[in-house]
Amino acid sequence: MTRMLGDWKRAWRDAVENFRRELDADDVGPEAAGDRRLAAMRRDLAAARTEVRRLDQELARVREQLEQERQEEQNCRRREGLARQIADEETARLASEFAGRHAERAAVLERKVEVLAAEQALRARDLAEMEAALRTRVAARGLELDEERDDAEFRRLEQEAKERAAAQRLEELKRRMNHS
Repeated sequence: MTRMLGDWKRAWRDAVENFRRELDADDVGPEAAGDRRLAAMRRDLAAARTEVRRLDQELARVREQLEQERQEEQNCRRREGLARQIADEETARLASEFAGRHAERAAVLERKVEVLAAEQALRARDLAEMEAALRTRVAARGLELDEERDDAEFRRLEQEAKERAAAQRLEELKRRMNHS
């Protein structure tokens, strides 16, 4: 998870830095250079959108894990209570121990949700700024923003990301099966 989050952060920083570099570039040069800069800005924007969606998915996944840990803690507490009712101290002790472990995991996941939510808010703000800057740049050049083309590019990039993720999961399953 930490490595994956680090990869996302690097990709995000790269996209934002590239976008800002293109935004700050002098547009006085030939028309083709301006077109290349706009194309690069659109690519960076599509990459940034993909990263925001990935972060949204990760946040949803961690929230789901948190809910599962809370449920497991409740189950263990219930088992502990039942074991105490029948004076089964060993089972009660084990249930209490496992409930504590689930509570610890839930506490860590709660912090993780807070951090991911804060990161999501930052990235969403950056993305909104990038979109506004691109609209301004496009309007200044007298062009129309081709959102349909941008959406198609975004869907293509998102599909490629899904395919890479599926291939990685398949490789992981194969690796696990070979080690079994």
